[in-house]
Amino acid sequence: MATLSVIQAGSSAPPAGAVLVVDDNEATRIALRAMLAPLGHVVVEADSGRAALRAVLAQDFAVILMDVRMPELDGYETAKLIRQRSRSELTPIIFLTAFGRDETETTTAYASGAVDFIFTPINADVLRAKVSAFVDLFAQAQELHRSLQAITDLNAALRESEVRARAVLQNVADAIVTAGTNGLIDSFNRSARRLFGYSDDEVIGRPVTLLIATSHQADFADPSPERWSLLTAKHIPAEPMETVGCRKDGSVFPMEMDMSQMTIGERTFTIGCIRDITNRKAYTEALEFMTLHDDLTGLPNRALFGDRVDRALTAADRADEPRGLLLVDLDDFREVNESLGRERGDAVLRAVAERLRGVLEDSDTVARVGGARFGILPFGDTDVESAAGIAWKVRDAFEQPYVVNGDVVDVRASIGASFFPQHGRTPAELMRRADLALQQAQRSGGGVTVVDEEPDDAIGRTLRLLGELRDGIPRDELVLHFQPKIDLATCRTVGVEALVRWQHPIGGLLMPGEFMTEAERSDLIEPLTAWVLDSALRQLRVWTDAGLDLSMAVNISARSLAHDSVLPDTIAQLTETWDIPAGKLILELTENAMIDAYAPVTLELLHAMGERLAIDDFGTGHSSLVYLQRLPIDEVKVDRSFVTDLATVPGDAVIARSTIDLAHNLGLTVVAEGVEDQAALDMLIEYGCDAAQGYLFSRACPAEELTVWLAESTFGAGRTDAPQPAV
Repeated sequence: MATLSVIQAGSSAPPAGAVLVVDDNEATRIALRAMLAPLGHVVVEADSGRAALRAVLAQDFAVILMDVRMPELDGYETAKLIRQRSRSELTPIIFLTAFGRDETETTTAYASGAVDFIFTPINADVLRAKVSAFVDLFAQAQELHRSLQAITDLNAALRESEVRARAVLQNVADAIVTAGTNGLIDSFNRSARRLFGYSDDEVIGRPVTLLIATSHQADFADPSPERWSLLTAKHIPAEPMETVGCRKDGSVFPMEMDMSQMTIGERTFTIGCIRDITNRKAYTEALEFMTLHDDLTGLPNRALFGDRVDRALTAADRADEPRGLLLVDLDDFREVNESLGRERGDAVLRAVAERLRGVLEDSDTVARVGGARFGILPFGDTDVESAAGIAWKVRDAFEQPYVVNGDVVDVRASIGASFFPQHGRTPAELMRRADLALQQAQRSGGGVTVVDEEPDDAIGRTLRLLGELRDGIPRDELVLHFQPKIDLATCRTVGVEALVRWQHPIGGLLMPGEFMTEAERSDLIEPLTAWVLDSALRQLRVWTDAGLDLSMAVNISARSLAHDSVLPDTIAQLTETWDIPAGKLILELTENAMIDAYAPVTLELLHAMGERLAIDDFGTGHSSLVYLQRLPIDEVKVDRSFVTDLATVPGDAVIARSTIDLAHNLGLTVVAEGVEDQAALDMLIEYGCDAAQGYLFSRACPAEELTVWLAESTFGAGRTDAPQPAV
């Protein structure tokens, strides 16, 4: 198992920053630690690339010293993975190597994120000099905020005397204007002259409103001491105020003013520090647009759509008017991506966005709220009839096919609608109800479903269950059952699969099919997944401590692989908490879970951490071969639909045997699900299948019951006398 160690060097002063040393050679690590000891920094040691990744997940480092030649993950691969995380993408990496002096090696190193090399044999003075430089930079960044505060305090001190204040006024970069309590300008520094284009003679003694655009002069027009003092920091919070400035040539610009009062002797005056914030405003507006809009289509994103729905509901509540919300989902869009490629699929999404804009009013809001899903918020009073009219206009927009780079693409859409107040009084409630209506539309094939004013029993039950599940997770109402996985070469249990159940306080034990589908569509999937992983790994630790050598398989949903996924961090934390070696956790994913554009990034990181990945229900999707070729898969599980009748349905036998041969040719392990009879087991052994699960061995059961089975069954773990099935 990859290991980490932390060494505090001999200095008594607190370290400025930690240093990560990554090398699979213990002697080299000891030597590096000795060389760095005089610097007094914390030294964290990792004996592999995977251990380095876990260290980077746990804390920040001032610099990373990394060996290039390491097994499994070499230095270049590890550096690339470290660079994928925003927290560590700028951490300097210095490669320690006897190689790399040639141009090819150097290019590869810099491409992976290196900032420097240290070649062996290592010169201790050079090593300490380079590490000290990077640690100093790290410390300087941490001190930046305190330095800025110190500068602010210094400016305050300089204002204590009028003579020193005037010296500052003429030399700071900000435009500084002082005015008496009557609002007339009495000083104008060099930066102010450059900013506004006036000379001292043109502004001294004139109202400060001369510098303010006409449209914003109302706040500055009253010259009375009482009115002017309201604009100073003595009476309002110290936050800068934004307004619009006006130059001598009549041009206007956004500006920011820090205003404060000062009294010297019997004279009181106001100091205004003025900055041109044109560039900052442009950057802020661009950043705000990027934050609130989808970068592919330019439409509002889910966050902005939710905000507009919330504002619309507030207005509707005041006016006692109905509001409608529609969700549009492109049917079978996955097939478009698979047949044309994601780039052309994105082009189709952009074309769909433009077409939706074209059929809706400018006052309506259309947003991209998911992969191929759009939200529509009609403007103003919206009843069922008007929403249905909009829905049919949207459907009509898809009647004409799209032409993308010469390819004709026929896209159809399903639509669901919900209404305020009868279906909910919050954006979240209306979105859930519209999503349920959308599912009804997709199941019925009718294309459009408008939820009835009175929700039917199925919808009401679903909404209640989601609310109860949200409360049930922290109350530990969820339970795990475990099903053994049998190695067909030894007929011994080598692993278990964790399967979640819900011990509902009224409904009894609920199977996953009764609640997981809706949970996976909601934000409940994140705490639910964390609970399952924690409980499963805790039980694995119990069995490991009892002397059983088992792996633990856990099912992972599509939402857990999104670009903002916390799954790698959760797994890193839990495997460390329960001391689970790399390779003992198997993450089982359906093909649908791997369609997300960001899934490969998350999967690569998980695989690099040493976790094993399996495709569940293999053979039931449309793109299994693509996933096997492109993703870091370790295992495939043949779907039970091809195994249950293996001995009686010739076609199932052909599929099972072909799948096993294909997977083995790709170096993958094969597990058969749904083994229920001896005949199917014998055929799987004949085909060379690696492992199997099913009722022939054991149903999924609680941990206590399975522990007894593991000890007593002929297929139990650690048994060497289990009889071999007949072939």
